[in-house]
Amino acid sequence: MAFASRLVIISGGIGGIGSAVGKLFREQGAKLALLYAPFEKDRVDQVLQDVYGASDLPDIRTYACDITRPGSVEEAFAAIEADDAASPTILINSAGYVNLSPLEETTPEDSLQHYMINLYGPTLTGQAFARMYFRYKAKHSDAPGARIINIASQAAHVALDRHGAYCASKAGLVGLTRSQAIEWGARGITANSVSPGPVWTALGKKAWADDEVREQYLKAVPTGEFAEPDEVARIVSFLCQDSSKNINGTDLKIDGGYTAR
Repeated sequence: MAFASRLVIISGGIGGIGSAVGKLFREQGAKLALLYAPFEKDRVDQVLQDVYGASDLPDIRTYACDITRPGSVEEAFAAIEADDAASPTILINSAGYVNLSPLEETTPEDSLQHYMINLYGPTLTGQAFARMYFRYKAKHSDAPGARIINIASQAAHVALDRHGAYCASKAGLVGLTRSQAIEWGARGITANSVSPGPVWTALGKKAWADDEVREQYLKAVPTGEFAEPDEVARIVSFLCQDSSKNINGTDLKIDGGYTAR
């Protein structure tokens, strides 16, 4: 299998895009380390049951991690390293936050929430992952190349009404990805981002439940469709293949051509 003996670490791993990504990687032979926010603890077993068919599987481990707190990130990655489940060579940052409001009414607290979860969190997890991989590579001369995939958004590339803080945070994430790519590429880690438009997850269906609003948006999308979680997962998997070793610092849009206009 493509990812046999590989460990895939997924922030935001127990819902939405994170679950779709985890399910595909597991089917491709990977072991999973799923990071979840501490407040999600009571949901973990049910999500594992729903997505993977059981809540106690030997190839899936879960770790409470507040990605906005350096101490919590270091603790989670230390636990992953201590468990030594497989080669720690893939990090997927899929945790995210969005709350719509007119820009002049967006509170300082809500702006900070966007920046902390969507940008600062991937900064911390990326650093922790890189340090862990460098230690692993120093002990294993045959270590495969590592991959970081950051889930950005079409909002990183185009201004969206009432998305000011979200657009800023996702644009920053694309910038962070490029910096990871140039600093760590020569040391064995490639970094890329994926920028979906609205994804038809459970949350996406709720956010776009209004038929009129949904149809109006889709008229502006050349393909006339939302992205599906499995579609995003397949792109992420492609970027993590050994054969994708020279794709580095790239942002791949999955928005039906919305930002091409």
